[in-house]
Amino acid sequence: MAVQGKTAKYSLSNVRFSEAALGTLAILLGVYVAVEATGYNDESTYDTLGPSLLPYIIAAGLILTGLPILAGAFTARMDVAPAEEIDWRPVAFVVAGLIVPIFFIVTVGWIPVITIVFVLGARAFGSRRTLLDAAIGLAFGIVTFVLFNFGLGLHLPGGWLYTRFFG
Repeated sequence: MAVQGKTAKYSLSNVRFSEAALGTLAILLGVYVAVEATGYNDESTYDTLGPSLLPYIIAAGLILTGLPILAGAFTARMDVAPAEEIDWRPVAFVVAGLIVPIFFIVTVGWIPVITIVFVLGARAFGSRRTLLDAAIGLAFGIVTFVLFNFGLGLHLPGGWLYTRFFG
């Protein structure tokens, strides 16, 4: 029920359903991740944190993000100016940066893919210096590849270019 009067803080008549759906979805996804994380068990005796720690952190983040979104959907707000038009170009660059590794990281390898992802991310944030962004992305890709493969012993995919030159 809506609270009567002009100063109603919560009102069902002014519910923003898209925000309510987003908040509910985030909360339900967080609960699902937490429930699924309870099934992780590697039976190690030396590791007290275990493999379920990160899913629990993600679940808590989803729930703690969903709660204020859901509460905000029911909160009465003052009239605001209409939302600005969304610039879809940066969104497309970010989406491309998320999709490129899925299809190319195994075949092309870590270093070129990370270079491309860095360039796409920089372009999404408004950078127009593609060569500089590529150089920074290349350096970042090389450093992380060397640190993971040779420092930590965790093998990132080298791709055809790496195996051609280094074997």
